[in-house]
Amino acid sequence: MRAERRDDSLLSIGELAAASGLSPKALRLYDESALLPPRRVDPFTGYRSYGTDQVERARLIAALRGLGMGLARIRVLCDLDPEAAAAELRSWWRQEEADALSRAAAVDTLARELGEHPQEHAMTASTDHAAPRTALALHQGLVRPAQQDAALVRALPGGRTLLAVADGFGTDDALAERLLAAVAAALAQALDADPSAAALPALETAWAAAEALIPADAEAGSTLTAALLDGGRLHVAHLGDTRAVLVHGERIEQVTHDHTHVRSLVEAGRLSPAEAAAHPDRAVLNRALAAGAPTAPDLLVRRLEPGDLVLVASDGLHAVVDPSALAEALTGASEHPEVVAARLQQLALDAGGPDNVALALARV
Repeated sequence: MRAERRDDSLLSIGELAAASGLSPKALRLYDESALLPPRRVDPFTGYRSYGTDQVERARLIAALRGLGMGLARIRVLCDLDPEAAAAELRSWWRQEEADALSRAAAVDTLARELGEHPQEHAMTASTDHAAPRTALALHQGLVRPAQQDAALVRALPGGRTLLAVADGFGTDDALAERLLAAVAAALAQALDADPSAAALPALETAWAAAEALIPADAEAGSTLTAALLDGGRLHVAHLGDTRAVLVHGERIEQVTHDHTHVRSLVEAGRLSPAEAAAHPDRAVLNRALAAGAPTAPDLLVRRLEPGDLVLVASDGLHAVVDPSALAEALTGASEHPEVVAARLQQLALDAGGPDNVALALARV
Protein backbone atom coordinates (compact mmCIF):
# COMPACT_ATOMS: atom_id res chain seq x y z
CA MET A 1 0.00 0.00 0.00
CA ARG A 2 1.37 3.41 -0.94
CA ALA A 3 1.53 5.88 1.97
CA GLU A 4 -0.77 8.86 1.70
CA ARG A 5 1.10 11.96 0.60
CA ARG A 6 1.25 14.71 3.21
CA ASP A 7 -0.59 17.92 2.32
CA ASP A 8 2.01 20.65 2.89
CA SER A 9 -0.71 23.30 3.00
CA LEU A 10 -1.99 21.82 6.27
CA LEU A 11 -0.50 21.94 9.75
CA SER A 12 -0.69 19.31 12.46
CA ILE A 13 -2.02 20.44 15.84
CA GLY A 14 1.57 20.44 17.13
CA GLU A 15 2.76 22.62 14.26
CA LEU A 16 -0.10 25.08 14.76
CA ALA A 17 0.68 25.16 18.47
CA ALA A 18 4.32 26.03 17.73
CA ALA A 19 3.35 28.67 15.18
CA SER A 20 0.69 30.34 17.34
CA GLY A 21 2.28 30.05 20.77
CA LEU A 22 -0.70 28.06 22.07
CA SER A 23 -0.68 24.57 23.50
CA PRO A 24 -2.38 21.62 21.76
CA LYS A 25 -4.70 21.47 24.78
CA ALA A 26 -5.86 25.03 24.16
CA LEU A 27 -6.36 24.36 20.46
CA ARG A 28 -8.54 21.36 21.27
CA LEU A 29 -10.61 23.58 23.58
CA TYR A 30 -11.13 26.10 20.79
CA ASP A 31 -12.14 23.31 18.43
CA GLU A 32 -14.73 22.03 20.92
CA SER A 33 -16.17 25.55 21.31
CA ALA A 34 -16.37 25.94 17.49
CA LEU A 35 -14.01 28.91 17.57
CA LEU A 36 -11.25 27.20 15.62
CA PRO A 37 -12.38 23.96 13.95
CA PRO A 38 -9.66 22.09 12.04
CA ARG A 39 -9.78 21.96 8.26
CA ARG A 40 -9.65 18.19 8.34
CA VAL A 41 -10.00 15.42 10.92
CA ASP A 42 -8.67 12.00 9.99
CA PRO A 43 -11.63 9.59 10.29
CA PHE A 44 -9.42 6.75 11.54
CA THR A 45 -6.86 8.44 13.81
CA GLY A 46 -8.82 11.54 14.81
CA TYR A 47 -5.75 13.68 14.04
CA ARG A 48 -6.59 17.32 13.41
CA SER A 49 -5.11 19.28 10.51
CA TYR A 50 -5.25 23.06 10.22
CA GLY A 51 -4.70 25.55 7.43
CA THR A 52 -1.70 27.87 7.56
CA ASP A 53 -4.13 30.78 7.37
CA GLN A 54 -5.59 29.72 10.76
CA VAL A 55 -2.44 30.70 12.68
CA GLU A 56 -3.51 34.35 12.83
CA ARG A 57 -7.01 33.44 13.99
CA ALA A 58 -5.57 31.21 16.73
CA ARG A 59 -3.42 34.06 18.01
CA LEU A 60 -6.37 36.45 17.95
CA ILE A 61 -8.62 34.08 19.89
CA ALA A 62 -5.95 33.59 22.54
CA ALA A 63 -5.42 37.34 22.86
CA LEU A 64 -9.15 38.03 23.25
CA ARG A 65 -9.58 35.25 25.80
CA GLY A 66 -6.61 36.69 27.66
CA LEU A 67 -8.53 39.96 27.91
CA GLY A 68 -11.54 38.13 29.33
CA MET A 69 -13.87 38.36 26.34
CA GLY A 70 -16.58 35.72 26.22
CA LEU A 71 -16.61 32.99 23.60
CA ALA A 72 -19.80 34.17 21.90
CA ARG A 73 -18.48 37.68 21.31
CA ILE A 74 -15.10 36.35 20.15
CA ARG A 75 -16.92 34.28 17.56
CA VAL A 76 -18.60 37.43 16.25
CA LEU A 77 -15.44 39.55 16.30
CA CYS A 78 -13.29 36.99 14.49
CA ASP A 79 -15.66 36.96 11.53
CA LEU A 80 -15.61 40.77 11.06
CA ASP A 81 -13.38 42.76 8.75
CA PRO A 82 -10.44 44.51 10.49
CA GLU A 83 -12.11 47.91 10.92
CA ALA A 84 -15.33 46.42 12.26
CA ALA A 85 -13.39 44.07 14.55
CA ALA A 86 -11.48 46.99 16.06
CA ALA A 87 -14.75 48.86 16.66
CA GLU A 88 -16.26 45.75 18.27
CA LEU A 89 -13.27 45.42 20.60
CA ARG A 90 -13.44 49.07 21.69
CA SER A 91 -17.18 48.80 22.29
CA TRP A 92 -16.65 45.74 24.47
CA TRP A 93 -13.97 47.54 26.48
CA ARG A 94 -16.13 50.61 27.08
CA GLN A 95 -18.69 48.38 28.76
CA GLU A 96 -15.95 46.65 30.76
CA GLU A 97 -14.84 50.04 32.08
CA ALA A 98 -18.42 51.00 32.96
CA ASP A 99 -18.92 47.70 34.76
CA ALA A 100 -15.71 48.24 36.74
CA LEU A 101 -16.89 51.67 37.87
CA SER A 102 -20.23 50.25 38.97
CA ARG A 103 -18.53 47.48 40.91
CA ALA A 104 -16.12 49.95 42.54
CA ALA A 105 -19.03 52.03 43.82
CA ALA A 106 -20.81 48.94 45.15
CA VAL A 107 -17.61 47.70 46.85
CA ASP A 108 -17.05 51.07 48.51
CA THR A 109 -20.60 51.14 49.85
CA LEU A 110 -20.46 47.58 51.15
CA ALA A 111 -17.03 48.09 52.74
CA ARG A 112 -18.32 51.11 54.64
CA GLU A 113 -21.34 49.12 55.85
CA LEU A 114 -19.14 46.24 57.00
CA GLY A 115 -16.78 48.61 58.76
CA GLU A 116 -19.66 50.21 60.66
CA HIS A 117 -20.83 46.80 61.94
CA PRO A 118 -17.72 44.79 62.87
CA GLN A 119 -18.49 41.22 63.83
CA GLU A 120 -16.04 41.01 66.70
CA HIS A 121 -17.74 37.94 68.15
CA ALA A 122 -16.86 35.99 65.03
CA MET A 123 -13.10 36.52 65.24
CA THR A 124 -11.48 37.71 68.43
CA ALA A 125 -7.81 37.86 69.27
CA SER A 126 -6.56 35.92 72.24
CA THR A 127 -3.55 36.65 74.41
CA ASP A 128 -3.21 33.21 76.00
CA HIS A 129 -1.46 31.52 73.08
CA ALA A 130 2.06 30.18 73.56
CA ALA A 131 4.78 31.34 71.18
CA PRO A 132 4.56 29.36 67.93
CA ARG A 133 7.27 26.96 66.82
CA THR A 134 8.85 28.22 63.62
CA ALA A 135 11.23 27.25 60.83
CA LEU A 136 12.39 28.48 57.45
CA ALA A 137 14.06 26.97 54.40
CA LEU A 138 15.93 28.70 51.60
CA HIS A 139 17.53 27.02 48.59
CA GLN A 140 18.83 28.32 45.28
CA GLY A 141 17.36 25.35 43.45
CA LEU A 142 19.12 23.27 40.84
CA VAL A 143 18.81 25.51 37.78
CA ARG A 144 18.85 29.22 38.64
CA PRO A 145 22.27 30.95 38.57
CA ALA A 146 21.49 33.14 41.61
CA GLN A 147 19.35 33.21 44.74
CA GLN A 148 16.71 35.95 44.44
CA ASP A 149 14.23 34.61 47.00
CA ALA A 150 14.34 35.51 50.67
CA ALA A 151 12.63 34.19 53.80
CA LEU A 152 12.37 35.59 57.32
CA VAL A 153 11.07 34.54 60.73
CA ARG A 154 11.08 37.21 63.44
CA ALA A 155 9.73 37.45 66.99
CA LEU A 156 8.17 40.89 67.56
CA PRO A 157 6.99 42.96 70.54
CA GLY A 158 3.67 42.02 72.09
CA GLY A 159 4.22 38.28 71.57
CA ARG A 160 3.73 38.52 67.81
CA THR A 161 5.62 36.48 65.22
CA LEU A 162 6.35 37.51 61.64
CA LEU A 163 6.77 35.07 58.75
CA ALA A 164 7.67 36.63 55.42
CA VAL A 165 8.83 35.51 51.97
CA ALA A 166 9.80 37.61 48.96
CA ASP A 167 10.56 36.42 45.43
CA GLY A 168 12.79 38.85 43.58
CA PHE A 169 13.14 39.20 39.84
CA GLY A 170 15.27 41.22 37.46
CA THR A 171 18.73 42.66 37.90
CA ASP A 172 18.98 43.03 41.69
CA ASP A 173 19.60 39.67 43.35
CA ALA A 174 19.49 41.09 46.90
CA LEU A 175 16.31 43.16 46.59
CA ALA A 176 13.99 40.56 48.18
CA GLU A 177 16.23 40.24 51.24
CA ARG A 178 16.31 44.04 51.72
CA LEU A 179 12.55 44.30 51.40
CA LEU A 180 11.96 41.71 54.13
CA ALA A 181 14.47 43.37 56.44
CA ALA A 182 12.82 46.77 55.94
CA VAL A 183 9.31 45.48 56.67
CA ALA A 184 10.46 43.57 59.76
CA ALA A 185 12.36 46.57 61.14
CA ALA A 186 9.48 48.99 60.53
CA LEU A 187 6.98 46.59 62.07
CA ALA A 188 9.20 45.99 65.13
CA GLN A 189 9.60 49.73 65.61
CA ALA A 190 5.87 50.37 65.40
CA LEU A 191 4.97 47.58 67.81
CA ASP A 192 7.77 48.49 70.21
CA ALA A 193 6.42 52.03 70.39
CA ASP A 194 2.91 50.68 71.10
CA PRO A 195 2.80 46.94 71.94
CA SER A 196 -1.00 47.09 72.06
CA ALA A 197 -1.29 48.54 68.56
CA ALA A 198 -3.68 46.81 66.16
CA ALA A 199 -1.69 44.35 64.07
CA LEU A 200 -3.19 44.89 60.63
CA PRO A 201 -2.76 48.70 60.55
CA ALA A 202 0.80 48.26 61.83
CA LEU A 203 1.51 45.75 59.06
CA GLU A 204 0.03 48.07 56.45
CA THR A 205 2.14 50.97 57.71
CA ALA A 206 5.31 48.85 57.68
CA TRP A 207 4.62 47.96 54.04
CA ALA A 208 5.58 51.52 53.12
CA ALA A 209 9.16 50.71 54.10
CA ALA A 210 9.24 48.09 51.35
CA GLU A 211 7.66 50.41 48.79
CA ALA A 212 10.36 53.00 49.54
CA LEU A 213 13.05 50.54 48.39
CA ILE A 214 11.59 49.89 44.93
CA PRO A 215 14.18 51.03 42.36
CA ALA A 216 12.63 53.64 40.09
CA ASP A 217 15.02 53.19 37.18
CA ALA A 218 16.02 49.53 37.36
CA GLU A 219 14.52 46.40 35.89
CA ALA A 220 14.04 44.73 39.25
CA GLY A 221 11.16 43.97 41.57
CA SER A 222 9.75 41.42 43.95
CA THR A 223 6.69 39.77 45.34
CA LEU A 224 6.17 39.90 49.10
CA THR A 225 3.90 38.02 51.49
CA ALA A 226 4.10 38.82 55.20
CA ALA A 227 2.10 36.88 57.79
CA LEU A 228 1.84 38.26 61.32
CA LEU A 229 0.69 35.79 63.98
CA ASP A 230 -1.00 37.64 66.83
CA GLY A 231 -2.58 35.33 69.39
CA GLY A 232 -5.70 33.89 67.80
CA ARG A 233 -5.40 35.85 64.58
CA LEU A 234 -3.35 35.64 61.41
CA HIS A 235 -2.80 38.97 59.63
CA VAL A 236 -1.44 38.87 56.07
CA ALA A 237 -0.13 41.56 53.73
CA HIS A 238 0.35 40.11 50.26
CA LEU A 239 1.46 41.13 46.78
CA GLY A 240 2.41 38.91 43.86
CA ASP A 241 2.45 35.11 43.69
CA THR A 242 4.19 34.16 46.90
CA ARG A 243 1.50 32.48 48.98
CA ALA A 244 0.22 32.20 52.54
CA VAL A 245 -1.45 28.91 53.42
CA LEU A 246 -3.31 27.98 56.60
CA VAL A 247 -3.56 24.31 57.58
CA HIS A 248 -6.15 23.28 60.17
CA GLY A 249 -6.15 19.50 60.61
CA GLU A 250 -6.87 18.04 57.18
CA ARG A 251 -8.21 21.31 55.80
CA ILE A 252 -5.89 23.50 53.73
CA GLU A 253 -6.85 27.09 52.92
CA GLN A 254 -4.88 29.14 50.43
CA VAL A 255 -5.30 32.50 52.14
CA THR A 256 -3.78 34.61 49.37
CA HIS A 257 -4.54 34.82 45.67
CA ASP A 258 -1.87 35.12 43.00
CA HIS A 259 -1.82 38.53 41.37
CA THR A 260 -1.89 37.53 37.72
CA HIS A 261 -4.38 38.69 35.13
CA VAL A 262 -5.00 35.09 34.05
CA ARG A 263 -5.83 34.03 37.64
CA SER A 264 -8.28 36.92 37.96
CA LEU A 265 -10.04 35.83 34.78
CA VAL A 266 -10.39 32.28 36.09
CA GLU A 267 -11.84 33.48 39.40
CA ALA A 268 -14.32 35.65 37.51
CA GLY A 269 -15.39 32.67 35.41
CA ARG A 270 -14.13 34.30 32.23
CA LEU A 271 -11.39 31.80 31.53
CA SER A 272 -11.56 28.07 32.20
CA PRO A 273 -8.90 26.41 34.37
CA ALA A 274 -7.85 24.38 31.34
CA GLU A 275 -7.36 27.54 29.28
CA ALA A 276 -5.44 29.15 32.13
CA ALA A 277 -3.13 26.16 32.46
CA ALA A 278 -2.27 26.45 28.76
CA HIS A 279 -2.07 30.26 28.64
CA PRO A 280 1.40 31.59 27.76
CA ASP A 281 1.03 34.49 30.24
CA ARG A 282 -0.30 32.43 33.15
CA ALA A 283 2.68 33.32 35.39
CA VAL A 284 2.94 37.01 34.43
CA LEU A 285 2.23 39.26 37.42
CA ASN A 286 0.10 42.38 37.15
CA ARG A 287 0.79 43.49 40.76
CA ALA A 288 4.22 43.49 42.40
CA LEU A 289 6.75 45.65 44.20
CA ALA A 290 8.19 47.08 41.00
CA ALA A 291 8.36 50.43 39.27
CA GLY A 292 5.17 51.20 37.35
CA ALA A 293 3.15 48.40 38.97
CA PRO A 294 0.41 48.64 41.63
CA THR A 295 2.26 48.18 44.95
CA ALA A 296 -0.58 48.29 47.51
CA PRO A 297 -0.99 44.89 49.23
CA ASP A 298 -4.00 42.71 49.90
CA LEU A 299 -4.74 42.81 53.65
CA LEU A 300 -6.29 39.62 55.03
CA VAL A 301 -7.26 38.25 58.45
CA ARG A 302 -7.95 34.66 59.51
CA ARG A 303 -8.65 32.91 62.82
CA LEU A 304 -5.91 30.75 64.35
CA GLU A 305 -6.42 27.77 66.63
CA PRO A 306 -3.91 25.62 68.55
CA GLY A 307 -2.25 23.10 66.23
CA ASP A 308 -2.75 25.19 63.08
CA LEU A 309 0.16 25.39 60.64
CA VAL A 310 0.95 28.59 58.73
CA LEU A 311 3.07 28.40 55.59
CA VAL A 312 4.41 31.29 53.52
CA ALA A 313 6.22 30.16 50.36
CA SER A 314 7.53 31.27 46.99
CA ASP A 315 6.42 29.73 43.71
CA GLY A 316 9.61 27.68 43.70
CA LEU A 317 7.58 25.42 45.99
CA HIS A 318 3.90 25.75 45.15
CA ALA A 319 4.29 25.98 41.37
CA VAL A 320 6.68 23.03 41.20
CA VAL A 321 5.48 20.40 43.68
CA ASP A 322 2.44 18.29 42.81
CA PRO A 323 -0.54 19.65 44.80
CA SER A 324 -1.38 16.24 46.26
CA ALA A 325 2.19 15.73 47.47
CA LEU A 326 2.21 19.21 48.94
CA ALA A 327 -1.09 18.57 50.73
CA GLU A 328 0.20 15.29 52.15
CA ALA A 329 3.33 16.95 53.48
CA LEU A 330 1.33 19.70 55.17
CA THR A 331 -1.41 17.58 56.71
CA GLY A 332 0.27 14.23 57.28
CA ALA A 333 1.56 14.81 60.81
CA SER A 334 1.88 17.37 63.58
CA GLU A 335 5.68 17.41 63.40
CA HIS A 336 7.95 20.29 64.31
CA PRO A 337 8.02 22.94 61.57
CA GLU A 338 11.73 22.27 60.95
CA VAL A 339 10.88 18.71 59.87
CA VAL A 340 8.06 19.94 57.63
CA ALA A 341 10.24 22.68 56.13
CA ALA A 342 12.99 20.21 55.23
CA ARG A 343 10.45 17.87 53.65
CA LEU A 344 8.89 20.66 51.57
CA GLN A 345 12.28 21.83 50.33
CA GLN A 346 13.22 18.29 49.33
CA LEU A 347 9.94 17.90 47.43
CA ALA A 348 10.83 20.98 45.37
CA LEU A 349 14.31 19.64 44.65
CA ASP A 350 12.98 16.19 43.79
CA ALA A 351 10.68 17.90 41.25
CA GLY A 352 13.75 19.27 39.48
CA GLY A 353 14.35 22.40 41.53
CA PRO A 354 13.81 24.71 38.52
CA ASP A 355 13.43 27.83 40.68
CA ASN A 356 14.64 29.32 43.94
CA VAL A 357 12.79 27.95 46.96
CA ALA A 358 11.87 30.04 50.02
CA LEU A 359 9.44 29.16 52.79
CA ALA A 360 8.65 30.06 56.39
CA LEU A 361 6.51 27.97 58.74
CA ALA A 362 4.89 28.36 62.13
CA ARG A 363 2.85 25.91 64.18
CA VAL A 364 0.53 27.56 66.68
